Amino acid sequence: MPSIHPPCIPVFAIVAALFVSQPSLAQELEPRTYSNTPTDVNIVTLAYASSSGNVLLDPSLPVDDLDGKLNIGAIGYTRTLGLLNRNAKFKAYVPYAFGDWVGTLEGKPATRDAQGFGDIRLKMEWNILGAPALSSRDFVSWQQKTLVGTSVLVVMPTSDYNSNRVLNLGANRWSVRPEIGVSHSIDNFTLELIANVWLFGDNNNFAGGNQLAQDPLYVLKGHLVYSLRPGFWFGAGVGFGRGGRTRLNGEYRATRQENFRYGVQVRYPINKQHGVGASYLSAKNDGAGAEFNVFALNYNYAWGDL
Repeated sequence: MPSIHPPCIPVFAIVAALFVSQPSLAQELEPRTYSNTPTDVNIVTLAYASSSGNVLLDPSLPVDDLDGKLNIGAIGYTRTLGLLNRNAKFKAYVPYAFGDWVGTLEGKPATRDAQGFGDIRLKMEWNILGAPALSSRDFVSWQQKTLVGTSVLVVMPTSDYNSNRVLNLGANRWSVRPEIGVSHSIDNFTLELIANVWLFGDNNNFAGGNQLAQDPLYVLKGHLVYSLRPGFWFGAGVGFGRGGRTRLNGEYRATRQENFRYGVQVRYPINKQHGVGASYLSAKNDGAGAEFNVFALNYNYAWGDL
């Protein structure tokens, strides 16, 4: 029986509901990404996510009817800072996953059990309008109105990669996602609109030395957040992505994506240093791409200028 191997595991998007993949999970739903925060704060995040479906399958690969159950853990670090007198955040996430998959590879039944590290993600966020860099003392009296923020997410090919296997724990290519977002608050409600584009490097050692390339994937997302008090909020979001068609050795494949994401989130601060959160995400598509459900939990520990 042939075996199949899982693709890149982008936990950063799943666990933050989600902090997701290139290309199949590229519409992370991340409410309050561009909210203002006090500067000089450090946050460590521990997260766990459980996913089921044809999760994280690159649509260019010859695997059909994939059904997987994936357990994902991640550790992340966030540093808040001031950049040109505006609020900014640096984030880094390292994912680890284990799970099993059942599918059809070139017409034959296939199963796979696997575990290991996914590709590391680095992200820089910067609020360019409406979010001044503030100490924790000054932040107490600040009120949000309209914010405009930008970010750049980089996915590094740091995982083990075996070119003799169709599916791997790593993507063996760089990916970059520039983004811009607008956030506006009215009383306890915050409405957010975010647009981004995924830009993919080439995998020049795909399946025994072939070249796998991918067109940009364009994404539009919206969130509605209701805050009960500072740090305690509920959010709901939708996302739509289109594009991302793949080329194998220069020849286009029928893999253009039209993906939809729906999710809900809740965050609760236990105190100044400790906080917890939960997320649920459902993914659907009208083109190539994955359909799956993800439930995630996370714990945050903060220190610094609190």
